[in-house]
Amino acid sequence: MALNAQFSFGVFSGVANYQGDIAKKITDVGETHVAIGGGLGYKVSPYVDVKAQLILTKISGDDANYTDRANRGFKFESDILEFAGIIDYSVFGSGTKSNTGVFTPKFSPIVYVGLGVTKVTSFAECLSDSCLNNVGVSPFPEKDNIKSALFTVPFGVGFKYDASPLLSFGVRGGYRYSFSDYLDGISKAANADANDWYFILGANVVFYIQPKERGGF
Repeated sequence: MALNAQFSFGVFSGVANYQGDIAKKITDVGETHVAIGGGLGYKVSPYVDVKAQLILTKISGDDANYTDRANRGFKFESDILEFAGIIDYSVFGSGTKSNTGVFTPKFSPIVYVGLGVTKVTSFAECLSDSCLNNVGVSPFPEKDNIKSALFTVPFGVGFKYDASPLLSFGVRGGYRYSFSDYLDGISKAANADANDWYFILGANVVFYIQPKERGGF
């Protein structure tokens, strides 16, 4: 079987959520936001793809979502722009085209990991006397640089279906570890012991660019 496609470009659409100081649960469905993106890739082998991707989304949280936290009064929204390099590993490999030109479609689970830089623009609010007393620092928000760029580690799982030599469909979901407790603009006043995360789940379509046949023009 011949590897018959190398370079690719793709589009992504999905949803994002957040885990941090203003999220009591792993995910709060009411704070889910649309995520969109795209990227360029290169097929290293039938099992490994490397890609550069850009995703735009938003995360948010509100103490008012929880009865036992409503009086605390924290609320935030953050715009997220993520640029990351990703390595995809296809457990069963990719669909292939034989030397006689017959393509065999293939379904495969995938796992992925990468390294990214995320630009965060946060707007945090303190809506009660209770949270003002908890802040313990002045002024609020705690950091002047609520517009910041930070390193993230994307990792997750999914699956893909190679429908033709030129087209693949997939679904993937994974976490982004942020190396920061300020995705939500709040740290010391809430929970300074744990960094913030965000999660992205969605579907993608990948278009492969057919390489030139040997001897072609």
